[in-house]
Amino acid sequence: MDVTVNNRFGVLLAEKRAQEKRNIPLAEVSQETGIPPKTLFAWANNTVTRFDVHVINAVCQYFNVKPGDLFEYIEDETPPAKKKK
Repeated sequence: MDVTVNNRFGVLLAEKRAQEKRNIPLAEVSQETGIPPKTLFAWANNTVTRFDVHVINAVCQYFNVKPGDLFEYIEDETPPAKKKK
């Protein structure tokens, strides 16, 4: 069984944009959080390969959420392939 951990940054940003009824560019998020735009781009596209605590903390503060609201744990229900002997 494989496990995937997705971040919900893109979803949270879309919700914030809808609540505030305006576009919020990643450059603005970068300015407010101190997170480099390249890192935010990876978060927004869910291509992050490493979750740094200081980034998680800044993102949670920006969206006013807890870490559990930022991540999504998905189990792959496909059984693992049998090992060949």
